[in-house]
Amino acid sequence: MAAFDEELVFKALYETFPDPVIIIDAERFIRSANNAALDQFGYAAEDFIGRSVRLIYANDAEYDKRLKNRAAKVDETAPRSSNYLYVRRDGSTFSGHLRTTPLIDDQGEELALIGIIRDISDLSEAVGEREKASRMLNAALEAMPEGFAIFDRHERLVVYNRAYQAICGPAGPALKPGITAEEILLLARQGGHYPDAIPGTREGDEWIASRLRDFRHPDGKPKIYRYADDRWLRVENIRTKDGNTVVARVDVTDLKRAELALERQRQELEHKNEALDQFTATVSHDLKAPLRHISMFSEMIEDDIKTGDPSELADNARHLRDSVRRMNRVVDSLLDYAQIAHRITDWTEVKLGDVVSETLTILASDAREANATFEVGALPDVEGDPELLRRLVQNLVGNAIKYRHADRPPVIRIDGSVSDHAVELVIEDNGIGIDPRFATRIFEVFQRLHRDETVYGGTGIGLALAKRIAESHDGSICLDTTFREGARFIVLLPRRLRKAK
Repeated sequence: MAAFDEELVFKALYETFPDPVIIIDAERFIRSANNAALDQFGYAAEDFIGRSVRLIYANDAEYDKRLKNRAAKVDETAPRSSNYLYVRRDGSTFSGHLRTTPLIDDQGEELALIGIIRDISDLSEAVGEREKASRMLNAALEAMPEGFAIFDRHERLVVYNRAYQAICGPAGPALKPGITAEEILLLARQGGHYPDAIPGTREGDEWIASRLRDFRHPDGKPKIYRYADDRWLRVENIRTKDGNTVVARVDVTDLKRAELALERQRQELEHKNEALDQFTATVSHDLKAPLRHISMFSEMIEDDIKTGDPSELADNARHLRDSVRRMNRVVDSLLDYAQIAHRITDWTEVKLGDVVSETLTILASDAREANATFEVGALPDVEGDPELLRRLVQNLVGNAIKYRHADRPPVIRIDGSVSDHAVELVIEDNGIGIDPRFATRIFEVFQRLHRDETVYGGTGIGLALAKRIAESHDGSICLDTTFREGARFIVLLPRRLRKAK
């Protein structure tokens, strides 16, 4: 058997190695190159061996980078620090990863350097394409008008766009990778970004808790919330298979306002239809009744004249005048009711205390005649039409004076309070009271519980007007059926009305 020849083995490996191998001396001249190196750079051996290694670098900048790395003893096994741009004989270039091994003599001096160059052009191109795609994705995210963000399985923010930062309001400047969804919600709440999550209130805590539940266990259905300065936000949370959460935030204020406007129009149409039904019933009864009386007493007067008997003429004429007056009052009441629209046009800040003071001044003579006393508490401010609100209060206070108890002078209490979103106005008296069975009926047009107008005059439209005025302010009015010492009316009005443009 032939002896093992290490030199032949090394030469075979050297010549068949798939990557270019170049050996340079201490003066940086090429002393040897394998076949892969000659093929890669496009040179014959006699044109390559003995040349400066500068030959293979694409430009001076790349060669200087190599020299600086060599002087700094950079570890050229690290991909980033040992990637260079090389040039072939035909002028084409390619990216290569250089790995070097020094040859050291017995005295520790470097005799030569073996360099292995691996063509990484395809990899570099792939990295470049990936970076390009990443830049395009970032540009698309920033151009999106919708807020977009991704949270990891631990609810920590990973990525977000500018629109999401803006929608977060007071929490926007604090956004950074790693902040949690709960921290973002609490920062926004503390800054007053969510009107339904007022800090320090039970309702506010429940609102935050519900938002977190929806984030942690999304059901795939978008939710709509109020936020910022009377705006509306659609919130969508999507849980991915890897446990991350993708969130989308879209400002839908214009759509929500249009929806609210349509709902108001629908309600207004319902009110108008209801009023039309009541008007039809009124025409068939309340207007026809005085007309029948007018017709009847006119015929009686005609008979008196024909018979020449004037004994009942004066009484019949008086009944005729009373019927005409009654009909005028009914017509005036109908016109008064019809002129109050279901939407306010004259918006202003209204001090309910001033409204009550003006009302008591207007009703001063009636109050003196009834020997009425008033107890007025602290009254808040609201937004609305001051004239209509005065008429509402005047109708309620006027009724309290009118329907007083025969055995005691009237005492009328007027008070108010404020909750998170509503103003409550309470007007109560110690009068004859109202049977709870009629708590709804009393607010209908021309519904009178006392038919004898000689005792309690009026057309029965006052409470219907009060109800219409309250509803025109997006509010309500009701009779407190638990109050037994007289009558107590509760008016609820929103603190601030959202005005639709």
